[in-house]
Amino acid sequence: MSNELSAKQRSALQRVIDDPELQPWLFKKVDKTIWFDAFVDQGLFSPELNPKPIETKKNTFHVPSWPITEYLVASSTKIKEENDKKSASKYLTLLKDVTQYAIENNYSNHRTWWQFSKVLRNLPLDTISINDIRCVRYWLEDNFDKYLVGKEVSEWIVELVSNKDEHSRSLALWLLDALFTIGSVEDKYSTNRKEAILQLDSYQAEEFVKKSAIELGNQLGWAAVELFKKKFTEVLEINSNDKWSNVWRNAIAEHKQNSRNDDADDIVLKLFRDSLIGYFQSNRTAESNEKLIAIISSDFQTIKRIGIYVASECFENINKEVIDLVIDRNHFNDKYRHELWHFLNRHFTKLNEAQQTSVIESISGLMVTNDETGAIEDKPTAYKQSNWYAAIKEVSELANANYQKCIQITGVEPDHPDFSSYMSGGVVVNESPLTVSELAVMLEEPMKLVKFLNEYDHVGHFDEPGIEGLVETFGALVSLEDCTVLNNLEHFIDLKPHYLNKIFSSYSQLWSGKSHRAWDRLWPKLIDFTHTLFEQDSFWQTPENTDSSPFIGDKNWVVSSYCRLVESGCEKDERAFDINLSDTVKSSLELLLERVNGRDFDNDSDAVSIAINSPRGRCLEAYLKLALYQCRNVKNDDDERQNIWAEYEPVFSNELNKPATANEYEFITLVVMYVLNFSYLSKKWTSENLDKMFGEVNSLQWLCAVQSYTYVGQLIPEIHKIFKANNFYVAILDNRNLKDTVKARYVEYMCIAHIHKIENLNNDDSVVQLLLKRKNDNELSKMIWFLWSIRNKDNDVTQKLIFDLWPKLVELIGQQTTDKRPLASKLALWAEYIKDLNEQSKLWLCEVAPFVQDDHNGMSFMKQLARMSDTAPIDTADILKATLVNPFYMYDLKPLEQIFKNLIAIGKEGKDAASEIAGVYIKNRDEAVVMLYQGLDKD
Repeated sequence: MSNELSAKQRSALQRVIDDPELQPWLFKKVDKTIWFDAFVDQGLFSPELNPKPIETKKNTFHVPSWPITEYLVASSTKIKEENDKKSASKYLTLLKDVTQYAIENNYSNHRTWWQFSKVLRNLPLDTISINDIRCVRYWLEDNFDKYLVGKEVSEWIVELVSNKDEHSRSLALWLLDALFTIGSVEDKYSTNRKEAILQLDSYQAEEFVKKSAIELGNQLGWAAVELFKKKFTEVLEINSNDKWSNVWRNAIAEHKQNSRNDDADDIVLKLFRDSLIGYFQSNRTAESNEKLIAIISSDFQTIKRIGIYVASECFENINKEVIDLVIDRNHFNDKYRHELWHFLNRHFTKLNEAQQTSVIESISGLMVTNDETGAIEDKPTAYKQSNWYAAIKEVSELANANYQKCIQITGVEPDHPDFSSYMSGGVVVNESPLTVSELAVMLEEPMKLVKFLNEYDHVGHFDEPGIEGLVETFGALVSLEDCTVLNNLEHFIDLKPHYLNKIFSSYSQLWSGKSHRAWDRLWPKLIDFTHTLFEQDSFWQTPENTDSSPFIGDKNWVVSSYCRLVESGCEKDERAFDINLSDTVKSSLELLLERVNGRDFDNDSDAVSIAINSPRGRCLEAYLKLALYQCRNVKNDDDERQNIWAEYEPVFSNELNKPATANEYEFITLVVMYVLNFSYLSKKWTSENLDKMFGEVNSLQWLCAVQSYTYVGQLIPEIHKIFKANNFYVAILDNRNLKDTVKARYVEYMCIAHIHKIENLNNDDSVVQLLLKRKNDNELSKMIWFLWSIRNKDNDVTQKLIFDLWPKLVELIGQQTTDKRPLASKLALWAEYIKDLNEQSKLWLCEVAPFVQDDHNGMSFMKQLARMSDTAPIDTADILKATLVNPFYMYDLKPLEQIFKNLIAIGKEGKDAASEIAGVYIKNRDEAVVMLYQGLDKD
């Protein structure tokens, strides 16, 4: 075969030399290597012809392709097929020369590098040296696109690994080193921090790791593992986040608690982890165990965790020395909890007796001591031990016995014992510029963290990181089990309110979620911090949120969150704060009451909603709960309780006068709602001030008080007396500003007054007589409904009231002239109170029967008639006939079937009544009922 161009080929070459626009056409057409020297001779491979990126407009670039590279790719396949080493050498020289020129002239063309990477894959391997592929590192550094070259290189690596010869291995390792080049950039939020980045596209790297990492460890062995360990160490050193790995990487395994997957530390962690698994799966030797021991002995916490994880995954391949190291006493701490917990959970029964004993002794030796006294704290210690015993309690009787002792001490079982830091599920609403672990790293210099948090004010939109997300992430930092923020509280006094709010609200959430914390150590720090905070004028001078502000806390949120936390600390709970802290809390709350104004109340306001949600209302509730907490803790010592009351009474009395002096209505609303609690604190003060609490009828104060009284949950005789004497019931029912739900509650109170025998229906001035006289269908319906709703309480007084009221209501209904009478339908519900029909009760039921469906009570009425038909079928039939004056659709025929059966069973009289009833349904063409009757009549 000739190595020179034919006359025709030379002619074609000359034409494209004369007319360069034809060159792309030629480069696509030819693929033989004989063209290479001709192109070189014509200068078509001159490195300066490799196009530079062109700036089309500011910061926008176009990267042209170099057409001749298409020929290079096509012809390189021929080199591979023919094993043409001479041509391969020329091609390699060209690739290096073009790349070197670009380096020297400080530019790059990713399109050219992509084609070059294809050429490399096509050349015979024995012609390629490490020196020949050094240019790949530059190709992978392109500013405009790394994906295309990365794709070719990663695919080539897979091919090289599959060859299994030493030269292919060395090329693959070098390319892996280049592919996973680690860079660093300045952290955009902290000038003193660096952030590790991958040169390779994150998605591409993630996919490569997922598909190939285990095989790399399997085929390339320890050399690959060592390379990836070095890469991971580099990432950890740049990010300085190794000590927080149990926060940014909750589990070395893949787990939903791992909140991110595409950062350099996560990707390289998986690369190292999976390659180590691949290596260990194919190497069950003393040497491989020694290498794993070295990994588990690493100074890096995260590398040690990876070693423990791999020991668990490859348990059948590890020896006694590895197991002994994994279960070393020093590993029983939160840093390694997830990996060691699952190692024990999966393999405890496979450990020898000495190793099992060592594990239980290590867990039993875990202690939590008081920072100041050094004394062992029982509950925190028991909780810490219970987390570890949970891993093996199902397979060890001794561990289970110890576990049960621990939860008897703590009163709770750990929810997620395998995690030292667990975030509850939920949809992430706001993106944060930093992760929890990044904030934790910054916390190593608290004042710099405070400065960063206070200065950050970017409002993110459409999944963009912003201030709202950062506030939420700070809340997650507060919630960490190691109480990192709590231990640095003194540095946070100058934080902006939205972060201060997260401190209190996060601990409130931990409380309500029954999360275990060292509450006895937490409370003094929080309470002292808060008292100092509220004494600072700078806190009160911070601006309040506006409608256009981001949804983050202001000083009012801080007040509310703190007060909620105080209320939690006053509960009957072993997590309550020490009673000796009450004076500081009381002083802080009084500081708040001096500073925080009440919300605006209007005549039509939902007073209770405003009171319990306003900052001042929350403060007043916390103040009341604190007084109750102190009084509960003096047992039955009345004198001491009165002394406590004397400390609180001036504030409460002052608040009672606020509507008149300061136009503040939170306390009026709350004092009535908690009137029973105030009576516990001081019955005398409460009784003397009942009139004052309600004020003038129809005043704003009165409207607030009567709304809050509906939340008390029971009728208070003294208040009923005030209401009746001042004609409050009528005022409430007539007031247009009060909701129907409020009025309905007072109708219930009026009924309860009769049930409790405070009122007598025979008296003309009884409150239920008042309802009858008003003849208001809505009020009477509420009365009927309430008395029906308590039917299962088997109260003789209620039943007597029902039967006393029934004829009066029937009379009222009889006076109505409308076609529909919902009140009669509602009254039909009382049929449930009739155990045995008699002449009087039959008459009552016949009066309401034609209207039972007017308020959709027809089916319930039919069920009661069916019940009555068991003992009085004929009387029941008469009542049923009365309902048929206005027939209605019955979706359930069982009651009618029962009535028909009972009628047919008594003979001719019953059959005649049944036939008459059926006749009505025949006239109305109700085929279902007719068929039911006909079927029963045949039987």
